[in-house]
Amino acid sequence: MWKDPPYFSTHAILDILVQHSHHWRSMYFFLPLAAYAALFPARGKLPSLQELSLGTHEPSATDPILDAFEVAPRLRSLECVNLHPYMFKFPWDNLSQIPIMTVTITDSLDILRRAPLLESVSFIYTEELIKLPLLPPQLLRHENLKELAVLAPTWNEDIETQVLFRNLITPRLRSLRICNIDRSFGSYLSTFLASINSLESLYLRKTALTEDEVIGLLEVLPTLKHLTLLSSFMFIMVTDLLLTRLTWRSALKTVLVPKLETLEISLPGPLTTAFAEFLESRWDVDGEALPVAKLLQVKVGANDDYDAAIIKRLECLAQAGMSIIIGTTDVPLEDGLEYLSTW
Repeated sequence: MWKDPPYFSTHAILDILVQHSHHWRSMYFFLPLAAYAALFPARGKLPSLQELSLGTHEPSATDPILDAFEVAPRLRSLECVNLHPYMFKFPWDNLSQIPIMTVTITDSLDILRRAPLLESVSFIYTEELIKLPLLPPQLLRHENLKELAVLAPTWNEDIETQVLFRNLITPRLRSLRICNIDRSFGSYLSTFLASINSLESLYLRKTALTEDEVIGLLEVLPTLKHLTLLSSFMFIMVTDLLLTRLTWRSALKTVLVPKLETLEISLPGPLTTAFAEFLESRWDVDGEALPVAKLLQVKVGANDDYDAAIIKRLECLAQAGMSIIIGTTDVPLEDGLEYLSTW
């Protein structure tokens, strides 16, 4: 019935499901757009619904507006994949989690306004259907957001995020992930991060950031504990320059990211002496307490031209208790790091 268009707007299985909507707790629907109208009889009969996932394989649209899920007093988690969320009416005030949602930048700011209790959200951004207004959106301060992911699909990484970071303040944010954004952030990302009281986790993958810009970001993040920097071929975020800035030396009064506990990076070449020195500086190799946090786990992708002396130094650290995983960047970054050796 739904293999080939035109699609019917109903189905016997859907009808049966709707009859038992009062039992729904966690529901996943991936339907042709026309079929969502069949869920209308569930409106007002969702007393137990807590998690909802909606998706389609068709191009998304905003009309008509469906209100099947408007009344769902216990709904806390909502995701929409390839489906514009404004096709539906949702109890935004209830939501605490959005695992994934396909939106524009303007949509995401509006959703954050509608959902003041949100604690975790992942947005996959698409292009604006119309030009962004000349006047920027009103500044938004979201007090409850703790986890934010800013993502772009691999087939369209040219997403303008400056409007988002210029107009959003999240003082309690603990985790920020940015992936596949190849357009400049300007100064707005640094300003956004500086307004956060205690960010603990920063994940940057294939982003339009130079190493100097990354250093600038880390300078305003003294509370960071977990850091991931996976470079693209166009933008190299980690070389010996950053590794040296991360290296603790007693002669220095300050060091970048003093509370760092876990690190994942990709290097443009082989493992270097600067990498080994950085790891040693974050581990009490002499048995003396350090004024910085102990680095517990490191994952590094580099080419496989390993220097025996460097590997020996890493082995000593691993034997002392540091978790070190070495991989290769010979595979495309889209496939992630293929880790080869671990201690």
